[in-house]
Amino acid sequence: MLEQLEQQKRLTANQWKLIATTNLADLLDFFDFFLIGYVLAFITKEWQLTYWQGAMILLSSGLGAVPGAFLWGWVADRIGRRKVFIATALNVALATGLMYFTPGQGGWVAGWIFLSVMRFFVGIGNAGLIAVDMPLVQEFMPADKRGWVSALTTTLLPAGNPGAQADRRSHGSARDRTTLWRPRYAW
Repeated sequence: MLEQLEQQKRLTANQWKLIATTNLADLLDFFDFFLIGYVLAFITKEWQLTYWQGAMILLSSGLGAVPGAFLWGWVADRIGRRKVFIATALNVALATGLMYFTPGQGGWVAGWIFLSVMRFFVGIGNAGLIAVDMPLVQEFMPADKRGWVSALTTTLLPAGNPGAQADRRSHGSARDRTTLWRPRYAW
């Protein structure tokens, strides 16, 4: 199989699908990181967050990234990158979906604490996704195209920022942010 891969002159449709999938996953990763910053700008005043509480919400996904990259990388070596790529996407989706239930500051737990914990788990999934998507793509590319494809896979990362900003601007005040596809205050 490796001999066939190395003789390949053009990328196949499946290889392009893999590149597109990982590109979209990376874009959504950055979309998530930027959007939480924009949402925080709206909830800081409403929830009367201190500087440190806001910082903790933002830092939580970064704190989750360290164990997430190690954990998901280790699991990928045991069960395969494709399965882990799917599992990390589910990890992020589940943690983000649970953020729909973020209570207000006077809820059963302070909203910023709940949001920080969920953002920690989002960080675990996002770091795992990044840790496995590049090796996954490179496994299925001819050696003479791996550098170019690696660069291509990450080209949409910066699009996460304008995408998050456009989303923030399209949904009015903080109270109007609940939509069918994005939980209240979550992303």
